[in-house]
Amino acid sequence: MIVFPAIDIQNGHAVRLRQGIKDDSTTYFDDPVEAAVKWCSEGAVFLHVVDLDGAFSGSRCNTGVIGRICEAVNIPVQVGGGIRSEEAIKTYLEKGVNRVIIGSKAVEDEAFITAMAQTYGSSLAVSIDAKGDTVATRGWVSGSNKKVLPFAQFLLSIGVRTIVYTDISRDGMLTGPNMNMLSQLQQLPFIRLIASGGMSSIDDLKALEALHMYGAITGKALYEGRITMEQIRALGGI
Repeated sequence: MIVFPAIDIQNGHAVRLRQGIKDDSTTYFDDPVEAAVKWCSEGAVFLHVVDLDGAFSGSRCNTGVIGRICEAVNIPVQVGGGIRSEEAIKTYLEKGVNRVIIGSKAVEDEAFITAMAQTYGSSLAVSIDAKGDTVATRGWVSGSNKKVLPFAQFLLSIGVRTIVYTDISRDGMLTGPNMNMLSQLQQLPFIRLIASGGMSSIDDLKALEALHMYGAITGKALYEGRITMEQIRALGGI
């Protein structure tokens, strides 16, 4: 199982939000590149970067910072947040991003995500961010009429393989991941599932590894020392 250190960028800084609330953030690094270099130097093999400003506004004002992250580390980087056009996908891939994560646009425009899945294949992932059993959009502010499992099944049917599932109510709360929903998603054929939201200790990562999860994202627990890169290395997550 790959363990992805999370780097969330807001106003040019590396921050963590609580339950995705824009104004409830804690800054951990003034320069997100410093965070990327730190996790890479401690043995991470893949980074998860989110442009929070892009997620809320749809504008990609942190593209330059993300490009600097890709230049500064020798490991792959996946990026999400406000990616709502093919031009945005191309821009990130040209800057060295390994995998681009589509969120709101995949929920709102099935024709778009179908075309992008066919064009970009494994360079594309979709993020399913949920409030309860309902998929959320636009920086987690808005709801949708889509339910988690049927939407995941649709994504798999059009060729999307990598899916990031986040339980918004647990994100940044250190309460543990939503094992019930993750277990159901993991049973879907062909899925490469990445768990996100709520990691609180190495035991959470062990539980996910026992489900044969493709990956898990950890943010606040890693920044606050509740999970260490040494523990992740021992887990085999790097």
